Amino acid sequence: MSISVFKNHIGEWVAAVILGFMEILALSLYYRDSLGFWLKNAGNVLLFAGLWILATVLLYLFFRLIGLLCRPRLVIGKRTEGKHPFLFSALVLTACYLPWIISFYPGSAIYDMMYQTVQADGFMAINAHHPIFATYVIGLCSKIGLALTGRLNLGIFLYILLQSAVCIFSFAYMYSYMTKLGVSRPFRLFVLGFLAITPLWGGAMQCGTKDTLFTGLFVFFIVLSSRLLLEGSRSFRSRHWIFYGVLILLLCLYRNAIWIILAASILVFVIALRNDKKARIRLVLFSLAALLLAGAFETVTKQIYHTKTETGEILTIPFQQTARFVRDHPEEISEEEQDVIEKTFVLEDFRQLGELYYPMSSDPVKARYHWWASDEEKTVLGDYFNVWFSMLKKRPGTYLEATLSGTYGYYAITPVIKNQKGGAGTTVQFYPDTLAVQSVIDASSGTLSEDLIPESPESLKGAQQALSGWYYFWQKMPVLGLFFKCGFYFLILLAVTIRYGKRKNKLILLTIPAFLLILMAIASPVNEHIRYILPAAAALPMIISAAGAEEIKKEK
Repeated sequence: MSISVFKNHIGEWVAAVILGFMEILALSLYYRDSLGFWLKNAGNVLLFAGLWILATVLLYLFFRLIGLLCRPRLVIGKRTEGKHPFLFSALVLTACYLPWIISFYPGSAIYDMMYQTVQADGFMAINAHHPIFATYVIGLCSKIGLALTGRLNLGIFLYILLQSAVCIFSFAYMYSYMTKLGVSRPFRLFVLGFLAITPLWGGAMQCGTKDTLFTGLFVFFIVLSSRLLLEGSRSFRSRHWIFYGVLILLLCLYRNAIWIILAASILVFVIALRNDKKARIRLVLFSLAALLLAGAFETVTKQIYHTKTETGEILTIPFQQTARFVRDHPEEISEEEQDVIEKTFVLEDFRQLGELYYPMSSDPVKARYHWWASDEEKTVLGDYFNVWFSMLKKRPGTYLEATLSGTYGYYAITPVIKNQKGGAGTTVQFYPDTLAVQSVIDASSGTLSEDLIPESPESLKGAQQALSGWYYFWQKMPVLGLFFKCGFYFLILLAVTIRYGKRKNKLILLTIPAFLLILMAIASPVNEHIRYILPAAAALPMIISAAGAEEIKKEK
């Protein structure tokens, strides 16, 4: 292998070396839930080195392959407008999604959606665990269904239709703009096939959650951002600015803390538009207005419902580190540290925290933290972090294992994580989660009827088994299964960034919001939750197309 291969592709090699190392660590945790066995003897160390080299070479080849496939002349072909690209793609997507939506009627509403539904319907108090605006939207659909039928089935179905319609519109708009850019027909049809035929997307449409609707909004945002960076103020009309501002507002209202990602991305976009003063001014004004409106809405609703942000959500990583330490090394914890752990997590015996520990999800552990938004929280957390730091000095390797165990699915490719407790898993849900509804019925002392519980007609079971079987078939196939792995999309995004970043292509800035979304997923309570990555995965075709169009424009 010549020196030029290293010199000309240093970015690919550096990424491959780092991620190859992480890949072996991820596989170690997947199969053995430990990293220590690699250091037991010289043979294990040599085996690790050999696997690291193999993973590095394979990842380098993958990055090079993606780089070749993303060459501008392959992405951008002869300008072929096609006949009604928006309508064509919308009809194809609708035809492919409808079997999923109908077969799983009323929809496979996950626990989060049902939790928001019973809040919005007044069966339990609204809190800020989920965005209140999203709860309002889900509640509107639910209230319509309740008013018409007295049950939750129709309301769930209406929300499934809404989230699917938003995604279809957004994906079709992306396809239409790709056509306008002159994206080659083979690439466009591959993208359409990916979004329409891959059961990941059909499965996502029938699964009720705020993340699916958010995916549609995010893709629309990336398409309009592409248009803004490519064309500037000369073709970004007043309606585009209005849509852009509304999108930023809706994105902020539909996922907690997303304003951080949007603010950082917009700041970079403003810098990139340095030669277009008009576009920069309007971008700042519309974005700022949207962010302020979102902040005002959150402030007002929190005052109305007396809600506060849950602290436990952002303490996922340290909580998991403590729990793993308790599980693996309880004998090294002093009595004083035991007392602090028992107080922090409201336990009778600190060893219970180790029993609650689940490597791929912090939900069982953080559910024991009840101090958020209380007067005592600052004192409790102060004592806790003193203990946390003391234990870190004793066993940094245990802390590393805990961190990687809860995150590796977002940047590495391991075998399928079957759906397990705490929400970990790479499969969408194929049934309505009735737990939240059942809980409020049980607590109502007979006031609420069991008829509220959503259920699917028995006559649809055959179709449901066929479609879910199709999903699992793809998921388990050696190559097709990659489409269901969060780490696969991260690797593609990184490869595209390296490919166009070396050429100083400004459209590579579009990867920033996608990378930040993945970073937010890494900090989430659950390892490899596929719905967290759907927005970045769906936006990838637009990022590649826009970067290719910019490259062609620079060559002219």
